[in-house]
Amino acid sequence: MSDWQKLQSREPEACSGTDCPRHDVGTSASLTFKKDKKHRMQMMQNNKRFFPNKLPLAAAVTAAIMATPAIAVEFHGYARSGLSTNTSSGGEQTCFGSGANGHFVGRLADECDTYAELAFGDQLFSQDGKTFRFDSMVSYEAINQGNDYQAFDGADDVNGVDFAGEETTRNNGNPYSGGEVAVRQLYVSGTNVIESLPGATLWAGKRYYKRHDVHQLDLYYINNSGYGAGVENIQAGAGQFSAAWINFDKQESDTIVQNNKLDLRYAFPVGESTLTLAGIYGMADLTDEQEAADIMDEDGFFGTVELATGFMGGFNKFVLQYATDSLGEAAFNNQGGNSSLNGPYYPGTLEKSWRVLNHGVIKLGGPWELGYSALYSKGETYGPINEEEPTRLSVVARPIYNWNSVTSTALEIGYEDVHQPYNDEETDLQKVAIAQQWSAGPGYWARPVIR
Repeated sequence: MSDWQKLQSREPEACSGTDCPRHDVGTSASLTFKKDKKHRMQMMQNNKRFFPNKLPLAAAVTAAIMATPAIAVEFHGYARSGLSTNTSSGGEQTCFGSGANGHFVGRLADECDTYAELAFGDQLFSQDGKTFRFDSMVSYEAINQGNDYQAFDGADDVNGVDFAGEETTRNNGNPYSGGEVAVRQLYVSGTNVIESLPGATLWAGKRYYKRHDVHQLDLYYINNSGYGAGVENIQAGAGQFSAAWINFDKQESDTIVQNNKLDLRYAFPVGESTLTLAGIYGMADLTDEQEAADIMDEDGFFGTVELATGFMGGFNKFVLQYATDSLGEAAFNNQGGNSSLNGPYYPGTLEKSWRVLNHGVIKLGGPWELGYSALYSKGETYGPINEEEPTRLSVVARPIYNWNSVTSTALEIGYEDVHQPYNDEETDLQKVAIAQQWSAGPGYWARPVIR
């Protein structure tokens, strides 16, 4: 039988930059957490049965079980959920951003879904400085926050068909449905397993790969995640070099086109700062049948230069990005570098884009802290549409005052001016949000937090 030991909890690690919690909360009453726990299970001998004629075998099995070390399972979690309402005209709160598209006026009070990530992993082997580990993650999202019961039947699944009116209804309009479960990560990694590359890590599977983000916008300006393989943290001169091969599948009428991406990174110190150079090259891998059908096979490039500097008790990051052809949207929209499109995907698909971004989190002195971001991006579409050179300007500031070790007040002010390809005119949005917070410790990154 199994004897479960008491849960071993550990304090969350200090958070900075892209290691911080993935999501914030944008509802009037909500809960966000990020917590690590370690579960340990010790296998014990089952003495309920005794067979004298099999004593040597039983003794050998028992000795093997008792000699087996405890199995450690690391747990990392994130979740957000809460209630919201529209105090002006009634009904549900209106949100202008999302986890997929980002929140360009800031995410505080602009998240209307329930979302969770549950990650489980463990170091499986450690010998002579060589280690192997397994990591996994599943996520759950419910766009509606209507009732205590919500089925795992997909937000976009059809739940009704009106044949006469030629209309369908989907679960995203049903308060009892609409939950989706997804596999986000599932990979194995080995460190110091390549003799000629000490300190480097070899990996293969599906993973979040070296993402760079602006936390308060939920903006991942580099996010080349998915199925792939690579070697990271190779010592090269004063810095570290990483290489990965990751794919992206695109639906093309009645077929699926595989687009491969070569991802090269080099990070090295420049004085007291760190300069990161990232280049992603996307290329279509057409089958013979797809080539015969004249399906487009556009390649593309997405480049990023990031200068990260310790600043006023926190950090500041200055970023320049340029993207073209199959990766043309990467420097304009969220999830930069994730999609490699072998051809125009929809009216207004961008052929080129560039972005300049500055963001950080700093201490202002005493109990005051500040998260801030400013960005400007511009694109160029493949063909004629309402606006062939879309633009976006976003400025967001979130000052926080810590009253004591668990209580703080956050104010977020945001402004966005955007001209999308499919609109004749540009639109702007202003936001002011204030939140009273109770968190597990003081500081901008303290979690869990109730607002």
